[in-house]
Amino acid sequence: MNDNNLHIDPQLDDSNFEDFFNKVEVPYNKSAEEVWEQLSKQLDDSKVTTRSQIFIRPWMYVAAMLLVLFGVLAIMRYYTVEIQSQKGEHLVYNLPDGSKVSLNVQSGFTYHPYWWRFSRKISFEGEAFFDVQQGSVFQVQSATGKTIVMGTSFNIFSRNGTYRVNCVSGRVKVVSPGNEEAMLLPSFSAEILPDGRINVSKFSTKLKATDWIDNIFSFTSVPLIHVFGEVERQYNIEIETTVSPDLIYTGHFQGKREVDEVLNLLCKPFGLKFEKISERKYRIN
Repeated sequence: MNDNNLHIDPQLDDSNFEDFFNKVEVPYNKSAEEVWEQLSKQLDDSKVTTRSQIFIRPWMYVAAMLLVLFGVLAIMRYYTVEIQSQKGEHLVYNLPDGSKVSLNVQSGFTYHPYWWRFSRKISFEGEAFFDVQQGSVFQVQSATGKTIVMGTSFNIFSRNGTYRVNCVSGRVKVVSPGNEEAMLLPSFSAEILPDGRINVSKFSTKLKATDWIDNIFSFTSVPLIHVFGEVERQYNIEIETTVSPDLIYTGHFQGKREVDEVLNLLCKPFGLKFEKISERKYRIN
């Protein structure tokens, strides 16, 4: 040690040190056993204090349980499943209650599986046939309309601003965005018009509302360009065309035909011609 760093106040002489230490009482006048007993007691007191500081009160348990419960309910309510068919693909999907949805090409819907027992509701676009089991209200919501049933079967077409429902069995309620309603019986169809009104009619018994499931495609007074769009979806091809939207088509054809044969059937009555540009691309003029 460097003594040069040791500093002693010159004003503190020997008598000062003696007075200082006489005033200090060293509390070690107890036996070793007594000191150990006192230290042990202090340690025990310290443990009790620590435990009391981390004690979880009952209300904290309740709050934690409520937080978990709300989290579970949120998952049940908002967890979403999306079902989507692609071009050239038909899908059949079973819902949790046994209801069945048969999807036409490029069609899809979303629903909440864990909330299904409380609310049978789906959001849908495209075309599908619904076979609904008896139970609580079953609701299909689309951008241009809503269909409500209890237990029945029906077909919905919701594309390009067109919303049409064909009732096959039971009763079906169709609701427009303006809340106009129509109740359908079997063999009746409802279409929501652009002005919000609902047009109800009896559909043909010669061709079923679900013919598309059997690859039979029927059209009544449909713009030809929309028919070409359906061919694109069914055959997974692309069609370039400049045909007028004023051309209207009525007829039906088997989807099992080759695409070239279908295009020939559609083009010939209108004096149109088609050419194959590539494996999955056609041009119609």
